[in-house]
Amino acid sequence: MGLAGTGPIYLEERDVAVSIDKERAIHKAAIQVISEYGFHKAKMAKIAEVAGVSAGSLYTYYSDKDHILDRIFEVLWKKDWAGLMPLAAREDLGPQEKLEAAIDLIFDVLTGDRHLIIVFANEFNNFMKNKEVSFSRHYTEFQRAFLSILTEGQAEGVVNPHLPGAVICDFILGGIRKTLYERVTSDQENDWAALRTHIKAMIRRGVMV
Repeated sequence: MGLAGTGPIYLEERDVAVSIDKERAIHKAAIQVISEYGFHKAKMAKIAEVAGVSAGSLYTYYSDKDHILDRIFEVLWKKDWAGLMPLAAREDLGPQEKLEAAIDLIFDVLTGDRHLIIVFANEFNNFMKNKEVSFSRHYTEFQRAFLSILTEGQAEGVVNPHLPGAVICDFILGGIRKTLYERVTSDQENDWAALRTHIKAMIRRGVMV
């Protein structure tokens, strides 16, 4: 599938900037096309057309659409992981504050792009199960950091000790993914601030003690 690389290596700084801009355009186009057609029906030619690049240029960067989606998820989880790691290590915040900040982090990464929410909700689980993916390290590290916050809370007696941390983690992440998807695919108003507040309230009442 050609998942090892993330694009060509450029020696000149100008070319590096061009390659980054082009990769971002490809990512944005792929997210849009996959959200509209679904992963299996999405075509590389359509992604190239929407991105405004030639098919040959697209294949210079990515061997196939599996490679593109893998890279998109890698960028997404790298952002989440990079934000959560220092948050989990902070000593000036309690577990509840860290959990609520983690919710904000997830929302900040996802809610800026309706198409990204759809792709994340529809494709992530199957892609994670069925493919050899390069983003799994960042996803695993994100889960580990999230679990460390829950473990800290259980040790301090503020998180329900009878609920396994992995179950809480899957429940929160899965619930956010499903809720965001339902909001952007329905006629409901996307009041992200209110939704954050509701999710945090549910965590306080259902996970905290």
